[in-house]
Amino acid sequence: MDETLTLVRLAHSHAKAVEFANTVTSSRATRLFFMEEGLFNKALSMFIEQRDKLWGFTDCVSFVVMKHLNLNTAFAFDPHFQQAEFQTLPG
Repeated sequence: MDETLTLVRLAHSHAKAVEFANTVTSSRATRLFFMEEGLFNKALSMFIEQRDKLWGFTDCVSFVVMKHLNLNTAFAFDPHFQQAEFQTLPG
Protein backbone atom coordinates (compact mmCIF):
# COMPACT_ATOMS: atom_id res chain seq x y z
CA MET A 1 0.00 0.00 0.00
CA ASP A 2 2.86 2.34 0.90
CA GLU A 3 4.61 2.43 -2.44
CA THR A 4 1.46 2.04 -4.53
CA LEU A 5 -0.24 5.08 -3.00
CA THR A 6 2.87 7.14 -3.64
CA LEU A 7 3.16 5.90 -7.22
CA VAL A 8 -0.52 6.55 -8.02
CA ARG A 9 -0.28 10.03 -6.54
CA LEU A 10 2.84 10.87 -8.56
CA ALA A 11 1.59 9.29 -11.79
CA HIS A 12 -1.99 10.52 -11.58
CA SER A 13 -3.32 12.55 -8.65
CA HIS A 14 -3.98 12.64 -4.95
CA ALA A 15 -7.66 11.94 -5.65
CA LYS A 16 -6.79 8.75 -7.59
CA ALA A 17 -4.50 7.62 -4.78
CA VAL A 18 -7.30 8.13 -2.25
CA GLU A 19 -9.70 6.26 -4.53
CA PHE A 20 -7.24 3.36 -4.73
CA ALA A 21 -6.81 3.33 -0.93
CA ASN A 22 -10.57 3.29 -0.41
CA THR A 23 -10.99 0.46 -2.92
CA VAL A 24 -8.30 -1.68 -1.32
CA THR A 25 -9.40 -1.09 2.27
CA SER A 26 -13.05 -1.89 1.50
CA SER A 27 -12.46 -4.87 -0.79
CA ARG A 28 -13.03 -8.46 0.30
CA ALA A 29 -10.38 -9.52 -2.22
CA THR A 30 -7.54 -7.84 -0.34
CA ARG A 31 -6.22 -8.01 3.18
CA LEU A 32 -4.09 -5.36 4.82
CA PHE A 33 -1.40 -6.56 7.18
CA PHE A 34 -0.23 -4.21 9.92
CA MET A 35 3.36 -4.76 10.94
CA GLU A 36 4.28 -5.62 14.49
CA GLU A 37 7.53 -4.56 16.13
CA GLY A 38 9.24 -7.94 15.72
CA LEU A 39 8.64 -7.99 11.96
CA PHE A 40 9.75 -4.36 11.69
CA ASN A 41 13.04 -5.30 13.38
CA LYS A 42 13.52 -8.26 11.01
CA ALA A 43 12.95 -5.96 8.03
CA LEU A 44 15.40 -3.42 9.42
CA SER A 45 18.01 -6.16 9.95
CA MET A 46 17.50 -7.38 6.38
CA PHE A 47 17.88 -3.83 5.07
CA ILE A 48 21.11 -3.35 7.05
CA GLU A 49 22.57 -6.73 6.06
CA GLN A 50 21.78 -6.59 2.33
CA ARG A 51 24.16 -3.72 1.52
CA ASP A 52 25.11 -5.39 -1.77
CA LYS A 53 21.50 -5.15 -3.01
CA LEU A 54 19.58 -2.05 -4.09
CA TRP A 55 16.59 -3.06 -1.99
CA GLY A 56 14.67 -0.27 -0.33
CA PHE A 57 13.37 -0.58 3.20
CA THR A 58 9.84 -1.05 1.85
CA ASP A 59 11.14 -4.00 -0.21
CA CYS A 60 12.54 -5.57 2.96
CA VAL A 61 9.26 -4.99 4.79
CA SER A 62 7.41 -6.72 1.95
CA PHE A 63 9.80 -9.69 1.94
CA VAL A 64 9.59 -10.21 5.71
CA VAL A 65 5.80 -9.95 5.76
CA MET A 66 5.47 -12.32 2.79
CA LYS A 67 7.69 -14.88 4.50
CA HIS A 68 5.72 -14.47 7.73
CA LEU A 69 2.47 -15.14 5.86
CA ASN A 70 3.98 -18.01 3.82
CA LEU A 71 3.38 -16.18 0.54
CA ASN A 72 5.64 -16.82 -2.44
CA THR A 73 3.99 -14.74 -5.18
CA ALA A 74 3.62 -10.98 -5.38
CA PHE A 75 1.82 -8.71 -7.80
CA ALA A 76 4.88 -6.60 -8.56
CA PHE A 77 6.95 -5.18 -11.37
CA ASP A 78 9.97 -4.71 -9.11
CA PRO A 79 12.78 -7.17 -10.01
CA HIS A 80 13.89 -7.14 -6.36
CA PHE A 81 11.11 -9.61 -5.55
CA GLN A 82 12.61 -12.14 -7.95
CA GLN A 83 16.06 -11.35 -6.57
CA ALA A 84 14.68 -12.26 -3.12
CA GLU A 85 13.41 -15.54 -4.63
CA PHE A 86 9.70 -14.69 -4.89
CA GLN A 87 7.54 -15.26 -7.94
CA THR A 88 5.90 -12.20 -9.49
CA LEU A 89 2.71 -11.56 -11.38
CA PRO A 90 2.54 -10.61 -14.11
CA GLY A 91 5.36 -13.01 -14.88
